[in-house]
Amino acid sequence: MRIGIGIDTGGTYTDAAAYDLEGRRVLGTAKARTTREDLCRGILEALDGLPPETLGAAELIALSTTLATNACVEDRLGRTRLILLGADRRVLARCGAEYGLPPLEEMVLQESGTDFYGAVDGGMDWDRFREQLRRGFSDLDAVGIVEQNAMRNGAVIEKQAKSIFSQLYDLPAVCGHELFSELNCLQRAASVLLNAGLLRCIDEFLNAMDQALRRRGVHAAVAVVRSDGSLASREFAAARPVETLLSGPAASVLGGSALTGEENCVVVDMGGTTTDLALVSGGAPVTELDGIRVGRWRTYVDGLCVKTFGLGGDSAIHCRDGAPLLEAYRVQPLCVAAQKHPVILRNLRALTASGARHTRPLHEHVLLQREPEDAARWSETERQLCAALRAGPLSLADAAAAAGTDVYNLDLRRLLRGGVVQVCGLTPTDIMHLRGDFTAYDAEAARLAAQYVADNAGMRPETLCGWVYQEMERRIYRAVVELLLERRDPRLRRRGVGEDLRRLIDDSFDQKPGWVLPQFRTDFTLLGIGAPIHLFLPAVAERLGTRAVIPPHAGVANALGAVVGGVTDTAVVEIRENGIDGYTVYGPAGARSFPELPDAERCALEAAEAAARAGAVRRGAQEPVTVRSEVQRTTCRGGGGELFLGARAVARAAGALKR
Repeated sequence: MRIGIGIDTGGTYTDAAAYDLEGRRVLGTAKARTTREDLCRGILEALDGLPPETLGAAELIALSTTLATNACVEDRLGRTRLILLGADRRVLARCGAEYGLPPLEEMVLQESGTDFYGAVDGGMDWDRFREQLRRGFSDLDAVGIVEQNAMRNGAVIEKQAKSIFSQLYDLPAVCGHELFSELNCLQRAASVLLNAGLLRCIDEFLNAMDQALRRRGVHAAVAVVRSDGSLASREFAAARPVETLLSGPAASVLGGSALTGEENCVVVDMGGTTTDLALVSGGAPVTELDGIRVGRWRTYVDGLCVKTFGLGGDSAIHCRDGAPLLEAYRVQPLCVAAQKHPVILRNLRALTASGARHTRPLHEHVLLQREPEDAARWSETERQLCAALRAGPLSLADAAAAAGTDVYNLDLRRLLRGGVVQVCGLTPTDIMHLRGDFTAYDAEAARLAAQYVADNAGMRPETLCGWVYQEMERRIYRAVVELLLERRDPRLRRRGVGEDLRRLIDDSFDQKPGWVLPQFRTDFTLLGIGAPIHLFLPAVAERLGTRAVIPPHAGVANALGAVVGGVTDTAVVEIRENGIDGYTVYGPAGARSFPELPDAERCALEAAEAAARAGAVRRGAQEPVTVRSEVQRTTCRGGGGELFLGARAVARAAGALKR
């Protein structure tokens, strides 16, 4: 028997599954809470829940994670800066935010001295470049370096810029040409900056995994699920963490498909922090053609068509303007925190007994997740608060007092982004305890917190519980309809669903009597993945006139999906009409021109096939590697017939992971 073990680390739970790779059957599963302060502990607990004999016999450890996804959605990336050379400031100011780029003043911008075709025209002012590097880099985790025309000139400017930077700073520097070969420099820049911001997050995850596997005597090959569902080597993922952006959602699609065999479905994967939707059509996952988008980031990462939004078992529940509100970010459920820290329960009892009403969430608590590094980076107020938290969690009011301020001015954002502190509050997980759907932790803490929020919202706790469940269903329903509409209509795919259409979707969910009752229906099955999804998905499916399928082992489907993948890589080489001497091919080695289009297409195919094969081997594939390729032309009709707008050669290589 050949055994593989899949491990999925999410923001709330770490799942593990042992799998018979030849017999295609599940040998054992386990689930443990993700321990953010020390990821290794949660991984060890999950591994210890598997049949012991499978650990030593495993020949493959396949990992998936939503840590990168969550870092984007929650804006908890590492401290980074972008060095962008040759870009037009006016274009940046107008379009940069569409790709997730920061304001101009937060980047290093300089002319690169290259023309449109990439030729060095006058050269870069390297003395000025060195001067710009003297400020604003000392407290960073990594930097990204991108030159606008790098894909046309062999990246000579990027390479020199990285060499100079590395002489001045001992920091990771990621260049655009090292990751992607597409021409749009803004999308390349966003991809590179995001990759730099994720280096620390994925490094911590992989190091924790290495430690856990060593402690349990596991010596199998380690692979990581990429955003397109394929596997990559551990080393590749460490250098290119942006490729793991949709690792968790991609694994859930593979796992769900393997468990059910559904041909046409919307995979709905609910975790603690986010919910991910993906499409399977004709038995194959639907992929994005021009790079995936997560949160504000528009990238060149190959990936599945996934819609990610902030909704999960740990979403914060607040009261605002006298009405309940389900936030898009996570907090630690009070039922979980109170079981470990009894002081939280005592504080909640005192709060509800006082009958206090407040515009701030006084039921919430702050706890120290890990010691702050580099004391000079934190303000005196932040250091004071961390010192007070060493004795244990503090209520929001007590935390404000410890920081020398009040609850209105207490600012935890930097400490939260740095993973130093964690907020504990009321969540859907707490509500599940009150309704008896999940009872693993302290239900009294959940009841007291729900009482406080309900009192502030002017409703009974039972009414609040019903509202939370219905709001969870509403948001899943809205996201499913939006995803299906965007796939049906290319215009909506480009622009997104606007507020007017979103209101219509919400009206169709409510089905209130009126002049017109809008309805949305689909033939696609809703396939539920994740521990809490069975509580909400059947009602959503009923409203859409379809059925919900919750497969066995749905709670650990991501871990199963991780272990059933293979190694692939896709390479794209673009062809443009240059208006001078025919057609230009922009390959990894630079630009080449041809007078005739067929010659340009042959060159582009050869370059794409070679790049895809090399990429698959770099990701950890062993020979034989198979390669399939095609040329995709873009044309439009003009007065004289078909007009050539461009073409690209697309090659996809596939092979088994090197063991």
